Amino acid sequence: MRLGLRWAGPLAVVALALGAAVVVSQRGDEGGSSPPSAPSDEPGEPEELVEVTSDAPRHATLDELVGAADLVVRGEVASTERGRAFGQPGGTTIVSRLVTLQVDEVLAGTAPQAGTVVVEEEGWLDDGRALVVDGAAPTRTGDAGFWFLVEVDDPDLPVYTTVGAAGRYLVGPDDPERLEGADNDDPLVAELVARTPDELAAAIRTAP
Repeated sequence: MRLGLRWAGPLAVVALALGAAVVVSQRGDEGGSSPPSAPSDEPGEPEELVEVTSDAPRHATLDELVGAADLVVRGEVASTERGRAFGQPGGTTIVSRLVTLQVDEVLAGTAPQAGTVVVEEEGWLDDGRALVVDGAAPTRTGDAGFWFLVEVDDPDLPVYTTVGAAGRYLVGPDDPERLEGADNDDPLVAELVARTPDELAAAIRTAP
């Protein structure tokens, strides 16, 4: 089954490619049946992945990317956990992943008081299969890199989301001087992953 994502609300929400209704946000702790428990990112059997694309905004330059973000940080993932369910009865449901980032450096925007931020991303379909959105593999504990974030206006769950496919760059696990982006078909992503982490940090700091 081919899936696409439509960028709407705090997350890109799932829609079937054959024209099914777009799902709407629904708190996972509200009444009704709950989706199966999503797997964790702890070592074990590999998750089955589903690759999907979204119509999230694209940005042509680093300046545009920084301008679209409320906060740009360099940090490391301290933990991940299952988040909210988004969907409607009888439709496609996704479960979000809540990513706690330990912020090492704020490169743009206002520093969070706690030294950490929580990022909400698309996690799993309701059958437990993990989502790869626009080439961005699921975030794992220990991932380090750069996040371009937008604050979600939700008093019940103060979180951020990335600005889109070009909103996350991870340091290569085998080479600390190499960056990995989500969608290398995106010219901006290809441009930024060609830099070292320190070069990218310096460029973000000087962006207007």
